[in-house]
Amino acid sequence: MKTRLIPPHRAAIAALVGLAVSCAWAQQPERAAPQGPAATPGQAVWTPSADAPAGALAHTLEGQRHDRAIERAQKGNIDVVFFGNTGTEMWSWPDRGRSVWDRTLAPLQAANFGSQGTSPKSLLWRMQNGELDGYRAKLVVLQVFGPGDNGIAGGARLPDFLESFTTVLAEIRARQPQAKILISASVPRGRLGREPWRALAKENAAAVAGLVDNVNVFYVDFGERFFLPDGSFGSEMWGGKAGVGMQPRAFEVWAEELQPWLDRFVR
Repeated sequence: MKTRLIPPHRAAIAALVGLAVSCAWAQQPERAAPQGPAATPGQAVWTPSADAPAGALAHTLEGQRHDRAIERAQKGNIDVVFFGNTGTEMWSWPDRGRSVWDRTLAPLQAANFGSQGTSPKSLLWRMQNGELDGYRAKLVVLQVFGPGDNGIAGGARLPDFLESFTTVLAEIRARQPQAKILISASVPRGRLGREPWRALAKENAAAVAGLVDNVNVFYVDFGERFFLPDGSFGSEMWGGKAGVGMQPRAFEVWAEELQPWLDRFVR
């Protein structure tokens, strides 16, 4: 494994965030939800989107996804649960990831709570209002999404991103303390060549280093597999005939990259 050199300012941010995560997890039982019904860890709060405070959810579509998610959560029997934005939601799309999901993840009692329009703020509200209750997951897969088009390196916006994701991780740890968390890196979108992508991927990894302890929280990045041997971008992974979004082959690759983690924590 190659050693990644982290720039001093990135290392400082990572260290501070790591400390913030530890403190947040330790203080979770005393933390109150910032808005909406009281969401004490261990106490289920099933809040439908119709009762969400103004601005808690990005749009009607995310509200619909939330309602479906809490309906699924109430049924229990979830060993693997996915959270994220459009890329994660696409696991459920028949023309994208659904066939791969049905073959590789559905047999493992997996649930997909991804939604278009998700932000760390709206995701936190959803988690505090039913999407982490009613079951005991073995693995939580959290797709990274942030200010960068192909990642999370966002200059002045990076501290806000890290603070938001620190809070999200703390909520998962409080409500699903037995679960392992796998942070799945952002994927390239065809606008970069392989070498520029590698540079961005290193920045992304450095940015989340303080969130990962390799005991409860882990990080996986399979962005390299979006490129062909000559370094050009593989349109069968992203874009395709539609010109946008992850394609079926990308979900095949994602499933392959998940297998070691599923074998380790779920099966």
